[in-house]
Amino acid sequence: MWSFIRSLFRPIFNFFSRLCRRILKMFTRKQTIEDIILKEATRASRNRRIEKMLREFPNELVQSMAWDTGDETEAAEAILEESVLEDEKRHDLSKTLARSMRQIKGYQKLIQEVEERRLEIYCSKIEEHEKELLRLWALLKPDEPLTDRVSNQWQDIGFQGDDPATDFRGMGMLGLDQLVFFAQFDVENCRRVLSLSLHPVYGFPFAICGITITALCKELLFDDMLKNHFYNVLEQPPLKMDHFHQVYCCVFRLFGDYWEYEKPESVMQFNLVKRRFVKLMEKYLNNSEANLIVAKIEDFNLEEDS
Repeated sequence: MWSFIRSLFRPIFNFFSRLCRRILKMFTRKQTIEDIILKEATRASRNRRIEKMLREFPNELVQSMAWDTGDETEAAEAILEESVLEDEKRHDLSKTLARSMRQIKGYQKLIQEVEERRLEIYCSKIEEHEKELLRLWALLKPDEPLTDRVSNQWQDIGFQGDDPATDFRGMGMLGLDQLVFFAQFDVENCRRVLSLSLHPVYGFPFAICGITITALCKELLFDDMLKNHFYNVLEQPPLKMDHFHQVYCCVFRLFGDYWEYEKPESVMQFNLVKRRFVKLMEKYLNNSEANLIVAKIEDFNLEEDS
């Protein structure tokens, strides 16, 4: 009997509930999670609005993003339970919300992983570290054998001295990982930038520049500047370290393009060129449609910078 009465009045209740929410929205002009999921133009803008709303959600677990990885679907259902009454609609919306939550959580986790790798100091006594360094040489100089582990040949690829180990102090193993990744998985662009670095007039130290680019990418990540890119590019979470390495390849490639565009008189202008590049990069990344995979130096509005 009661179930019959509930089923009879449920449509009426739902109608007035929706009406009240619409009236409330008219007066408060505040978007609901449902609005954001359905109406935001890009994945980046949607995710960033969702993240802001989650941090204001009246539940400490949600506010602190403290749900367990893998529990996003269940958490999304619970978040939408009161605001979306229709079961089928709530189920569909929860899929999109859960995917956004996985991306948001994944970004925070990536920050931790990047910092852990950066803090791992290069040690010449660790065989794994030495093998990776020698692998970098083999990738960049496949036709030239290294005469000795400590050799002035390292300067040919842009290290400061005869032993590259000292150059990784600031970025640790992360700096080496990213140089190797660039040389192994983005071969054409890596060779082009390496060739540019050897230019007799406006060349620059390739390896040291690469470590500097690692530091830049880390800062962009920590300052949330890579969110728009990752949210737009990554259709299926989770976010992994290789995705961060791919960003490094893109940024190094674009820096090479910008360096060639600037054609500085000498390497002494490196920091000046880098500052200009960082300013342009940050402006580009603030765009909700940012996508470093397809970005070209022409997208940076170079005329405005000059």
